[in-house]
Amino acid sequence: MAQSPTRQSDARSSSRRPVYQLLAMFLGVSTAAGVLAAGLVMPGVAASGAAAREGVGVFNELPSDLGDDTLSEATRILWADGSEMARVYDQNRVVVPLADVAPIMQQAIVAIEDSRFYEHGPVDLRGIARAVVNNASSGDGTQGASTLTQQYVKNILVEQAVEQGDQEAAEAATTASGVEGYARKLREMKLAVGVEKEMSKDEILDGYLNVAYFYNGVYGIEAASRFYFSKSAKDLTLPEAALLAGLVQNPVAYNPLKKLDAATERRNVVLDRMLQLGVINQADHDAAKASPIVLNVSRSQQGCIAAASAAYFCDYVTRIVENDPSFGATADDRLALLRRGGLTIRTTLDRRVQDIAQNAANSVINPGQAARTAESVVKPGTGEILAMVQNTTFSPDDDQVGVTMQNYNVARDMGGTGGFQQGSTFKAFTLAAWLKSGKSLNSTVRAPARGNDPFSAFTRCGEKLRGGYYPYSNSEGSGPGVMTVADATRKSVNTAFVSMEKQLDLCDIADLAQSLGVYKGRPTAADTTGEPTLNLDRIPSMTLGTNLVTPLSVAGAYAAFAADGTFCKPIAIAEVLDGDGKPMPVPSADCKQVLDVNVARNVTTALQGGWTSGTAASVSGKGLLNGREVASKTGTTNDSQNVWFAAYTPQLASAVWVGHDSKVYSLNGERINGRRYGRVFGATLAGPVWTNTIGPASNALELPRANFTPGSSQGLKTVNSDGRLRVPSVVGRSVSSARSALQAAGFQVAVSRSRAYSDSIGEGLVAGQSARSADAGATITLTVSAGPDPNAQPEPTQDPTPSQAPSPSAPAEQPAASPAAQGDQG
Repeated sequence: MAQSPTRQSDARSSSRRPVYQLLAMFLGVSTAAGVLAAGLVMPGVAASGAAAREGVGVFNELPSDLGDDTLSEATRILWADGSEMARVYDQNRVVVPLADVAPIMQQAIVAIEDSRFYEHGPVDLRGIARAVVNNASSGDGTQGASTLTQQYVKNILVEQAVEQGDQEAAEAATTASGVEGYARKLREMKLAVGVEKEMSKDEILDGYLNVAYFYNGVYGIEAASRFYFSKSAKDLTLPEAALLAGLVQNPVAYNPLKKLDAATERRNVVLDRMLQLGVINQADHDAAKASPIVLNVSRSQQGCIAAASAAYFCDYVTRIVENDPSFGATADDRLALLRRGGLTIRTTLDRRVQDIAQNAANSVINPGQAARTAESVVKPGTGEILAMVQNTTFSPDDDQVGVTMQNYNVARDMGGTGGFQQGSTFKAFTLAAWLKSGKSLNSTVRAPARGNDPFSAFTRCGEKLRGGYYPYSNSEGSGPGVMTVADATRKSVNTAFVSMEKQLDLCDIADLAQSLGVYKGRPTAADTTGEPTLNLDRIPSMTLGTNLVTPLSVAGAYAAFAADGTFCKPIAIAEVLDGDGKPMPVPSADCKQVLDVNVARNVTTALQGGWTSGTAASVSGKGLLNGREVASKTGTTNDSQNVWFAAYTPQLASAVWVGHDSKVYSLNGERINGRRYGRVFGATLAGPVWTNTIGPASNALELPRANFTPGSSQGLKTVNSDGRLRVPSVVGRSVSSARSALQAAGFQVAVSRSRAYSDSIGEGLVAGQSARSADAGATITLTVSAGPDPNAQPEPTQDPTPSQAPSPSAPAEQPAASPAAQGDQG
């Protein structure tokens, strides 16, 4: 490893003769020649004596370029309204121009640190000569005489060493005595010469005031002024300026928080010096000296803990910066930019909505209980995250109940837990795939009380599954029967959605959900390759919500339904300015039309039924939405281990999860807020969090009442790439309903005289159709179901085993639901 310039010069000089002797001889020659006085380094100086020439040589061989003098500066994370949420930094510093520093502060620091700063060159020859004589005679180590320029150089060298993690270089830059001290002085002198060639005196004073350390973790005059007096540096008074100016010489000894008497005495020394130099008059001096030190300390907490209820969101923002290539090519580059780059990050988080959501979460499930809840609020059409809350405290002291660093709203790689089973809130994606395939809300499907289908009844990526059987049932045993898809959605009937799933391709359903941003919260083994992946497990229980997903992803997907099929990736950052105030690229919401408008509208129509008269009816009647239209879906996993409520108005979308973070057990029978609950569903706990958030938030944002645009069954008709019309699927409908739909789509209809046995389609309903695409006006022949084959032998009942069929991997946080995962009823 190469030696630093300081260590190189030290080794060279110590091998010849004591550095202070060389310095003294060199100083005499340089003074005579006017070298330092002119601020230049001239190798050809005429020097008498070998020692003097060696001194000049040592000096001239030192580097003259200070290098990168960019200061480490805190990154500010802001609310959407521009107010400060938190500061993230290695050094608590706010860089300001000299114009934003009170003139009296400038005068105070010059008076006490370098009163002839504007008169001498980079090195004060008079001061150094005095120090050399004193040190040579006393042997007590080096005396002062460093100019402000040299002090600026020293602080920058320390800054550079710290940034590079070079502790030896940092110590070398502050060596105070002996040979090493003189070597440092020589280097400072040479670099000071270079600095004054490039910077004006005011620029150097500006740099010094911004780099200086004022103790208590505070760097630079602006941060110091805010810390000690809760005001900007431009508003400092004479006694305040004198206190801060006196502090920099020895921050430990003059720390006003713990050594007030010493700090007062030092302040008075500064005031005396200012009077002596004529900077202030006698009256101002006497008044300032007689005044007590009055501190108004504003401590700046490091990092996102200072963001209080927004701490989890703040942490999410920092992880975006640390992980997104927009902010640097490497992880180290991005971390350095975040903690040292002085960024200003304006987020999307709305303080009003955040406070409302936090109050809603805490009021339904008080912090400190075993039960946990989390909610994300997303704005449809933009993807902006307006709120992100959970009923816990953000802190590394996670040995206490209700304290955790884990963000329940986001994925594992962004500080989350890995997700939770989604329950029946996933059914909205199965419904969307159903409508996308050309089927309608009026189609009827079988909905028995329970089922036990062979895996071969399900198709994945065009191939039938092989293996055992998939047993499933309804939460409260409703059925057997046949119902429309609209009713199945309103009542959240498991068996009906499995019937729909069997008529679709599992890959189509999963792909649609992923196109809306819903992936697993952390990688688990895939259902095909076995390799870790974030892709959803494409298995029969998928439609009942056995994949582990995050509230933020569900909120973003439901926001796409509200936006008529336009999906925007949830975004947390609205704007980023670099340390110079220039805009930087930010992660885009990348809004795209991923669903046909009419498909999205039909999903909304179906989910409105759940709000008005379905599984969410118990919370819709509370009046908090003041008549606003709502589309909702509840979710409940096996034994109520996780419950969800995902819903939206035309302007706001939100997803709420309730469960447990580390141990998986039922919410049923748990005492929450002093009340013992019996059986818990999505509307029981998650629903009230949603309504207590979105209703008041809509009012706080002064959102006008808006209506959803109803979907149209005719609008589901599409044209294939070959120019032929796509024939709507009418399987499962009555003959009259199928005839009407096909005729409305522009086709002729015929009914076959022969009938077909069907286990999944009720007798008298359409079991098949002759074409899925045809020319306009073509005849579509329908085949009617004769019901189950009475002569068929019943298949044996058995549970699937890993060797028979793939199943979701079970992460530690939440095991996968059994194949008979329950949905929602009531």
